[in-house]
Amino acid sequence: MKSITLSTVTLILLGTLTVGMADTTETTLENTVTEQTMTQTQTREMKQERVRQMNQFKKQLADMPQEEREAAMVEMQTKMQTQTRTQTRTQARTHSGDAVETVAPEATKTMSQTRTMTQEHSRTQEMTQTQQMQQMQQMQQRHSADMQAHQTTMQSQAGNIDPTIPHL
Repeated sequence: MKSITLSTVTLILLGTLTVGMADTTETTLENTVTEQTMTQTQTREMKQERVRQMNQFKKQLADMPQEEREAAMVEMQTKMQTQTRTQTRTQARTHSGDAVETVAPEATKTMSQTRTMTQEHSRTQEMTQTQQMQQMQQMQQRHSADMQAHQTTMQSQAGNIDPTIPHL
């Protein structure tokens, strides 16, 4: 009789501990998912804001002279790098102070990987935007050269001047 009671008590105790561990693990996973969702939402909002700023900046660039355009591009790159660093630090502080003690090592690793991927994506996006800016600048330079060539052709045709004959 004692062995049946002892084994019954042992099974009940093990069942209780297993259920308690499952609840703790489930809560930790829910917290991790919530944090990841918040990080993804913040990243999405940052991307949307950056796109809005870039569109606005491109419109302004189109109207600027060449020298001002170059200075504005350098200034914008500096601002974007500063903002990215600040936001990354803020997110790191927020996430590191939230629930470091209650988060499982797997969750911490996942959050770290998510942050790293977000940073890499931000860097890639910055590089892409820089390339787009350079392409736009080259396109505007070509357009300007084409316009000058067209004006020269129009002037020579208006004055009945043969553009193939050098003039002194």
